[in-house]
Amino acid sequence: MPCCKLAGPLHFFPLFIYLLFLAMEVAIQDTVGAGFIGGMVAAIMYGLTTLQTYLYYVHYPRDTKGLKFLVALIWVLDTLHISLMCHALYYYVVSNFGNEDALAVAIWSLVGSLGLNLCMAVIVQTYFAFRISIVCRSSIRWWLTCSIMVVVVAHFAFGLETVVLMFQKKRFDALSQTTLYAATPFAVTAVLSDVCITIALCVLLHGSRGPVIETNVLVNTLIIYAINRCLLTSIVATAEVIAFAISPNSLWFIAIDFVIGKLYANSFLASLNSRSALRGRSPHSHNEGMSFRVNAINLSGLGSSGGTSSKVNSSAGAQNKPSNGSRGAHVKTTPDDDLGLLEV
Repeated sequence: MPCCKLAGPLHFFPLFIYLLFLAMEVAIQDTVGAGFIGGMVAAIMYGLTTLQTYLYYVHYPRDTKGLKFLVALIWVLDTLHISLMCHALYYYVVSNFGNEDALAVAIWSLVGSLGLNLCMAVIVQTYFAFRISIVCRSSIRWWLTCSIMVVVVAHFAFGLETVVLMFQKKRFDALSQTTLYAATPFAVTAVLSDVCITIALCVLLHGSRGPVIETNVLVNTLIIYAINRCLLTSIVATAEVIAFAISPNSLWFIAIDFVIGKLYANSFLASLNSRSALRGRSPHSHNEGMSFRVNAINLSGLGSSGGTSSKVNSSAGAQNKPSNGSRGAHVKTTPDDDLGLLEV
C-alpha cells in the first residue's frame, strides 16, 4: 500500500523534470544563445574594422594627424568593446554555466560594451556633422550644423541614461520600466540623427551636380553611399528597440547592439578608404604630373569663399579649371592633408 501511495507523485515527476529542462532550454536560447550569435557576428565585423584600419594607414599616409588619431580612436574603442563582450560571454557561458539566476543579471562588462558602442556612434555622427558644416555657406552653416548636433547630443544623452539605468537596475526584468523614457527615445534619436545627416549630405551633394557627366556620376555614387549608410544603421537601431520592447528579459537586443557599433565604425572607415576608388571616377584623375587626390566635392554654389577654391585650382594647372560658363559645383583636387573639405 505505501508503494501505491507514492505511485501518483512518482508518475508526474518525470513530466516535471521535462518541463523544467524545457524552460531552461528556452531561457538559454533567448539569453546565452542570443548573446553568442551577436558576439560571433560582432567578432567577424571587428575583423573588418581591423582590416580597414590597416588599409587606411597603408594607403593614406599623408592625411592629417587629427584624422589619423580619429581612426586610431575608433579602432581602440572597438577593441575595448570586443574585449568587454568576450568577458560578458565568458561570464554567462563558462563561469556561470547552469546558473539560471546569473542569466537574469546584467554584468558590468555587458553594460560597459553598450556605452562603448554609444561613444563610437556619437563620434562618427559628429565627424559627418563637422564635414557638413565645412561645405555649407556661412548663411546656413550654423543653424544646419546646430540642428544636427542637437539631435546627436540628444542621442548621446538618452543613450547614456539607458546605460546608467542598466547599471543601477542590473536585472533584465526591471529594464522594461525604462522603455518609455530611456530606451525608446534613445533609438528614436539614433535613427533621427542618421536621417538628418544623410538628408543634409544628399542635398549638398545634389547641389554639386553640373554639366560634366563624370562629376554627376561621382556625386550619384556619394549619394548612394550616404543613403546606404543611413539605411543600414537605422534598420539595425530600429530592430534593437523592437527586440527590447518585445522581450526585455532576453538578450536579443544586446545581441543586436553588439553589431551596431561595428556598423558605425566600418561606415566611417569605408568613407575614408573609398577615396582611392572614387578618384578614378573623377574627371581630373588622369591629369599627368599630378600627385593630388580627389578628396572633396567643391560646392561653389554653397561655398562661403571663392578665394581658396581659386587658389587650389590655379595650383592644379589650367587643365583643372572649371568651365566659366556655369556656376555649378565641380570636383576639386586637393592635397592629401586637407581637412577643410568634405572627405569622400
